[in-house]
Order: sequence, then C-alpha cells, then structure tokens
Amino acid sequence: MQDVNAHYHRLFHKLFGGMDDQLLDQILKIGTKKEINTGEYLFHQGESENVLYLVLSGRLRAIKEDKNGTRILGDIGEGEPVGEFALFTGEPRMASVLAIRKSVVLEFDQEEYLSLVAKYPRFASSLTGFVINRLRRNTFQQNKSTPPKNIALVNLKADFDLTPWTVDMENYFQDNRVPVQVYDYESQLEHADQAFFDSLEQHEGINILVCSEAEPEWSHQCMVYADLVILAVGFDQDPGLYSIEKELDLYSQSILNKKIYLLLLHEENASTPKNTSQWLEDRQVNLHLHVRKKNMRDIRRFCRIITNNATGLVLGGGGAKGYAHLGVVKALEERGIEIDFLGGTSAGAIYGISMSFADFDPKRIVEATEIAVKSKLTSNDMTFPMVSILSGKKIKKFAKDMYSDHHLEDIWVNSYCVSTNFSRASAKIHESGLIWKQVMASIAIPGVFPPVVIENYLHVDGSVMDNLPIEPMYRFPVARIFAVSLGGLPDRQVNYEETPTGWSLFWDKMLKKRRFKIPSLGSIIINSLTLNSLQKEEVTKSKVSHYFELNLKGIGFMDDKRWKEILDKGYEQTNLYLDSLPPEEHFWKQNTNEELV
Repeated sequence: MQDVNAHYHRLFHKLFGGMDDQLLDQILKIGTKKEINTGEYLFHQGESENVLYLVLSGRLRAIKEDKNGTRILGDIGEGEPVGEFALFTGEPRMASVLAIRKSVVLEFDQEEYLSLVAKYPRFASSLTGFVINRLRRNTFQQNKSTPPKNIALVNLKADFDLTPWTVDMENYFQDNRVPVQVYDYESQLEHADQAFFDSLEQHEGINILVCSEAEPEWSHQCMVYADLVILAVGFDQDPGLYSIEKELDLYSQSILNKKIYLLLLHEENASTPKNTSQWLEDRQVNLHLHVRKKNMRDIRRFCRIITNNATGLVLGGGGAKGYAHLGVVKALEERGIEIDFLGGTSAGAIYGISMSFADFDPKRIVEATEIAVKSKLTSNDMTFPMVSILSGKKIKKFAKDMYSDHHLEDIWVNSYCVSTNFSRASAKIHESGLIWKQVMASIAIPGVFPPVVIENYLHVDGSVMDNLPIEPMYRFPVARIFAVSLGGLPDRQVNYEETPTGWSLFWDKMLKKRRFKIPSLGSIIINSLTLNSLQKEEVTKSKVSHYFELNLKGIGFMDDKRWKEILDKGYEQTNLYLDSLPPEEHFWKQNTNEELV
C-alpha cells in the first residue's frame, strides 16, 4: 500500500505541483476510489452530476455523440482530472467518458470537494490553475495525447528474433533515464495474471509486454491492459495477415480500439524499401514505421514516436526560396534535432520530401540539389499555352529519375505533401502513392505547370489551399512542430499611377532605365493564387510550438542560381531562431524522463 500511495503522490505532484505530502494524503483520504473495467462508462453525455474525478491509473476515452455519429475526442491518462466543468458550472456532461482498459479514479462529489477546499484552499487554486492552463492550450497542444504506459509488442512471426532491435531500444531508454520494463510470458510464469497486470500501474516508466501466437491467453490479457499495440515483423517476410492478428481481432471497429503501429524491421544496410503498400492493404493501422537493425537514428525516432515525443517539421511553399529549407534542416540537425515526421506544400513538398527520401544525408541532398540547378528545370520548357505556360516535362523527368518507382509509404521518415484537388476545390493530403506523382501534384502551379491527374481528379499546387500544412501533422504523436514559412507578400508601393504597358516595360528593360518596379507574370499569377492561403497561414501559425518566417527579401520565385545563398540564409536564420529561445525550451539539450514519459 505504501508503494501505491507513493505512486499516487508522484502523480499529484506532477499534476498540481507545490503540494506537501499532508495535503496529498488528505486528497486520497477524502476522495473515493472507484475501479472501472474495460468498456465501462465513468459517465454519459448529458448526465447531470456535480462530480470531479482524478485518474489514478489506467486510461479513459472521451467520446461525443451527435447526429453524425460517435466521435472520439481523445484519451485521458493517469494524473489528469476529468469532469471538472460539470462540478464548477453545474451543467450537464458535454461528452461521455469510458475506460479503454482497467482504470482507477478518485471521485469527489461537490460536498467532498468543498470540504477539501475549506481545509486546504491550495487544492482549489492548484486545480483551477491546471484547468486554466488546459483552456489556454492552442490547437496543437489540445491535440497532444497522454503517452502510453503499457505497450503490447506483438511478434507477428513467432520464430522471428526481435532481440537485435529491442536491445537497442532498451539501451536508448536507459541512456535517457526512462525506466522501462520488458515482460514476456516466460518471465511471468510464477505470477498470478491479475496481480501482475494490476501491478503494472505502480511501475514507473514504460511497460513493454511481448506477445506471440505461442501464448494466446497471455496475449489477450496484454491487449486488455495495453495503451498502444505495436505489430513487429521483418520487412522481407510474408505481408499477408498472420494468425495472431486474427486471433486477437485487432482490426474490428470499436470505440475501445487501441492505437496500432506496424513496425517493419530491416537489416542493417537495407536500401530504401519498396512495395510497403502490400503490408498496409489488409491492415487498419494508425501508423507504419521502418526501422533498420543497428541504425540508432531509426531507433531514436521509433522510441520518440512510441512515447509521443516526436518532432514534426512543416515546410511552406515559395519557389526557389525553398532552397532555404535545406539550410533549416542543416541547422536543426547540427543541434541534434532529428525530424520524425515531415510535411510540406509546393516548394516545401519537393525540397522536404527530397530530404527525407535522402534519409537526411547532407551529401545526397547537396548532390541532388546541384543536379536540379544544372538541369534548369524551368528553362526551355515552354509549351502551347492552352493549359499552362510550361509543359512540366523536364521537372517530371527529374522527379521520376530521383524517386524512381518508390512510394511515399517507402520513405524511412513518414512524410506527406499537400495538393489542391481542383475538381473538388479542397486540399488533398498525399501520404501514399508514387512519390514523383504526388510531389508533381503539390508543385503544379496553375497556369505555369499542367494539372496532375490522381484518382481521376485534377490536382494543382497545394499552396492554393494551404501554403503551410500544419493541421495534418496533428495526426502524429508529436511533442513539438517546427513550421517554416518562406515569407508572405511584402507591403510594397509602386511609383506609377497606371500599370505600364508591355511595350513600356520592354523598352524600360532594354534601355536599363528601371523606371518601373512591377512583379513578373509568374509572380503575379502565383501570389494571386495564394493570397487566401497566406491569410490562412497567419491564423494557423499560432497552432504550433515553433513557427518562424524566413526573411528572404530580394529573392525571386525562380532565382535558382542563388541556391547556395538561399540555403545559407535559411541556415543562419534558423540558428538565430533557436538561439533566441529561452533555455527552458532547449529541449534538444534536455536528457530527462519528463520529456519522454
């Protein structure tokens, strides 16, 4: 019991902070402990009850029901309050809450709460402070979920040895001072099942439960107590469904569903995967991850992802200014900030996905960039302007040569790009399919490049709808998002009262008088198309943890020859941004389990 109370004390210290042990003991004494079994409701939407709950162990899920059906709002982990608004306002419950695994909560009715506050006013101020901070969260923070505590690692092929990968994972957690316990059926033979699984809640850190088809009963129990399910298998194995997946009924639709990640394991020096899609055809998973043996970058990325501590990078559009994205990543990498998920629009798509496709290898990135510049992809590519000014053949050939027949699902680092579905007037998120085709769709500037046909729909440049696609990044278990804008339109006045004619501009240029400062045809088309998207960017930039806009004044949309200068600007300004952050935000220097658990 003493160990249990000590565990609860640590939870409350983390939740409220500054409370002494005497107050924490009173909280436990006055409140009523309540056990909730998997699938049992704590309360239902619309109910009127003035009761507050504190989650002591387990995992709850909030759901909302309306005319469109049932919507999952999010999961609630240990140490979090639930139902405080009904207690404070007396209004009916706005959502239902149920247990997705066996849980324990501490219950306070209004009388008990008032009694506790009368004796210890600090409890009210601490709880109110927590609620206010939760209300102040921006959209990104509201989408963050509690990291999993119990992780079921399911070996799909019983005779496949996971040890080379799991040992490196354990070492990573130990190096970062994150307690991790790994259990399999053999190691728990002497323990009663129920007692063992109940004891997991008192263990600090992460519990990894290794399952296989050899012990179906143990595996079923692990599913009940797991917050996250990871299916592990060698990439070169049979991609069809395995018997354990059917036995555990992993893909049935239910509000109790746990998140499922597919871990695809590769040999040490494996080349870029191909045909990953065959692993995803019959499986409904939340995420698939490629991890190579003895590749510590992959191991670190995997460990950050499963503890909801990943870093996402979102890159905006801007033509040749996109070379600055190469400098941004260079600066981040030098600080030790590794990218776990990447998304981009237009220039952000082609430069970003090219970097992730190159596995963020600086040498490969520079080589590909030099080839692109020398190829002059937008020169000598004019076509009869029925659909577009340029035919797009040169850049299409370049993209095909670079990406070959690889798909987005094959990239080591999960990446997406965004285009505009012209036919539906909506943004399209691309996270599967041929890389070259999805990227071509994302950069197909209307009037400059021809639209790209995908699934019988015309697609054009993603910046028309969303020049900085932050929202798709919310779907991933990221602790922070870096969003990089290449700059909006400058506030620039002109020195003439009427727009000069084409002939006036021609002779002005020929005689080098430079009387008129007017954007090029391409710049007018592109900027006009993206005005609405740039306005949206102003709204969404507050929804990430790290947003910065690069100052690339004087750089044209097609200034490819200045790529090294542009890259350096991105590098220098990213370093300045990182240096400007207060010390407590230097997460890349931190090495504590608070960042990971």
